[in-house]
Amino acid sequence: MKKILILLISVILLTGCNATYDINVKSDKIEDTITIMTDSSNVSRANKTTTDLFNQKIGEWENGHDFYKREIVTTEEKTGYQYKYSFAYDEYDAMSQIRKCYENFNIDTTNGFKLSTSEEFLCKNYYPQVNSVTVSITSEYEITNSNADSVRNNTHIWKINSKNYKNKPIHIEINKQKTYEEEKEKNTDTLKNILFILFFIVIVIIFIRIKKDIKK
Repeated sequence: MKKILILLISVILLTGCNATYDINVKSDKIEDTITIMTDSSNVSRANKTTTDLFNQKIGEWENGHDFYKREIVTTEEKTGYQYKYSFAYDEYDAMSQIRKCYENFNIDTTNGFKLSTSEEFLCKNYYPQVNSVTVSITSEYEITNSNADSVRNNTHIWKINSKNYKNKPIHIEINKQKTYEEEKEKNTDTLKNILFILFFIVIVIIFIRIKKDIKK
């Protein structure tokens, strides 16, 4: 398994790849999932030189990250590897990989949850073979503020690449007093109220027209 992983990641690092960094903020922990994928056809092109060059790369990364659980991820079109770990809040600042990607990295849990970083995404320099990195932060609680590039439901997403990595800070605020489901229910109730008002207006218009027709 170890040899397969080394061979696989060597291809990924030396042929270019895309990485996703998923962060899930929960009530008492933060879950990290780091995934790097490449085209499955690239795997067959690995050789001994590629593997030897990768040994140093994987050794450098795994030094201090051996607590992440490793898995190989394979689909029909994509092949890659994935690292997972669940951190206690007080571990995240010192141990997470994302922490090492920014010179300044701050987490404040005094009143809810706030995460903010400096501007440059340093890991783009450390791993130039990675073409792009997608950072996503999700929570079971309401996300009240962020500078994300896009939002999908309660997931806030940042797209980092060679053109913008020098100015790609991350900022997010989470209200741990309110779950996201509660917010969804509120939005649903609002929509229902709007639809009811529109329905009432339509009924009134129809009634007025009928009344006019009767008078004629």
